[in-house]
Amino acid sequence: MHRTPHMRTQRMGRMLITGANGLLGKEITRYFSKGYKVLPTDLAECDVTSAKECMRVVGGFRPEVVVHCAAYTDVDRAEREKEAAFTLNADGTRNMALACREHRSLLVTFSTDYVFDGASERPYAEDDPVDPLSVYGRSKLAAEEAVREVAPHFLLLRTQWLFGAHGRSFISSILERAERGEECKVVSDQKGAPTYTRDLADAVRRLMDTGARGIFHFSNEGETSFFEYAAFLLAHTGWGETPVTAISTSDIPRDLYPAPRPLHGLLSKEKYRKETGVSPRRWEDAVLDYLQTGIEGGHA
Repeated sequence: MHRTPHMRTQRMGRMLITGANGLLGKEITRYFSKGYKVLPTDLAECDVTSAKECMRVVGGFRPEVVVHCAAYTDVDRAEREKEAAFTLNADGTRNMALACREHRSLLVTFSTDYVFDGASERPYAEDDPVDPLSVYGRSKLAAEEAVREVAPHFLLLRTQWLFGAHGRSFISSILERAERGEECKVVSDQKGAPTYTRDLADAVRRLMDTGARGIFHFSNEGETSFFEYAAFLLAHTGWGETPVTAISTSDIPRDLYPAPRPLHGLLSKEKYRKETGVSPRRWEDAVLDYLQTGIEGGHA
């Protein structure tokens, strides 16, 4: 594995963050603000779809690290807005990778289990064949290819099922339905693992501390289905009497949710464990931590 000379993250001076108003970007900003001079940006401050703008912002700030969180994440809308998804995810990432190469910044960015087809019976390793099913998955794979092609120094973390204090997630959706007294119909045949944005930010820091480069998988440990995930949430938030019904992916109306999903997207964390010497905490512990301490102003 290629490495840079070992450097503790707290000695690095400047970090540029794109997509800083999003679920992950806000957490990355919060987490790293203690050890860096952080410049948080969103599309208004740094339009990543413009190569010229990326060069201008990175060249002006000259960060040691760029954490690229800006992304098109609406999986179903992407089926109708292919150009928009590819422009932000693929072109935007390529533009930022070019700027990082020009100004010798480390590029840290994120991808998804949606680059896989979900047909594997075992957790996906970083070098397993990719075969995305959806427009969103293909746009994120194109972003990965741009990073590998352009950026000489990068960390790319594939992750899944994000939740955190700074944006909407599966958790907020389920709890809002419970509060309205609605039945929760949830798929039981899509398997994976939730990922707490605080734990993902910590994983980024640990990987930077080792000098690691390349692609890594990260989620919280364990495996669950969305149905089991929903039942766990309701049982631990005082909504245990809320009716929750298991359905299959084939039951979902394609006109409402047109994007195909990988049924088994679990990611192997073995490479991350070997690199950092640390195992992610179990998803149940991370979710309970979030429910007890992480929610800001209601169900974020």
